[in-house]
Amino acid sequence: MARSKLILFDLDGTLYLVGKLFPGVIELIEKLSRSDLQYGFLTNNSSIGPGDYYHKLKDLGLKLQPHNVVTSCEATCLMLRSLGLGPEIYILGTRKFRQYLASQGFRHSYARAKALLVGFDTELTYRKLTEATRLVLAGVPIVASHPDLICPGDLPDAGMLLEYFKAACPGTIIQAIAGKPHRWLVEMLEQRFQVRREEIIMVGDRVNTDMRFAWNFGMRSILVLNGQPQPELGENTPDLILPEIGQLTEQYWPLINSW
Repeated sequence: MARSKLILFDLDGTLYLVGKLFPGVIELIEKLSRSDLQYGFLTNNSSIGPGDYYHKLKDLGLKLQPHNVVTSCEATCLMLRSLGLGPEIYILGTRKFRQYLASQGFRHSYARAKALLVGFDTELTYRKLTEATRLVLAGVPIVASHPDLICPGDLPDAGMLLEYFKAACPGTIIQAIAGKPHRWLVEMLEQRFQVRREEIIMVGDRVNTDMRFAWNFGMRSILVLNGQPQPELGENTPDLILPEIGQLTEQYWPLINSW
């Protein structure tokens, strides 16, 4: 297997929970900043944009530059452009998600929507849900920023809304999904960091997104439990399972640098 050039960290549940970093994370990123291994912060959460995440991680004390942050928001734009959807789309998402998409040339519209885009909408209202439902019933294509059913913290996520729309209109097909474990994110990562997918290490806490992402595209993978019980792995067997993320700082540091 090719020598690794990039290590990616999922955020919620992997590096922090409820805004509090797990022990050893600051030290780990500091060591990476002095090594030859590139690093990135990767999240499916589309409720805020990459700039917001950059400032959030900076405020937590992590050493990074804006290019180190990769979100499903950016992958969503790549997906929409590649599929030729827009510029008018109905965005089922937060105000910040809509603002980010607007900065990339996509306009929120109900009357002229070419597609329904489903994100992690923490500002969901009955009116928005009704408008989106009517679009689905009218046969408008559905795409999503990511497939997660539940966000860490036990919050209903974008995948829950996708299941709702499938129930509302039996036979509904989701045309494309941008985030982990799908391909739009991989293409973005390869372009930004100038690496091949087999040169990436994926570190995360979710089997069905993080480990599946690594499995789908031939990456090395590390599952971090951070005090949670080990989930059912199925075919998504990681290369390494760690009880705590902080173990990468010392105990497993030689290993990730030899991969």
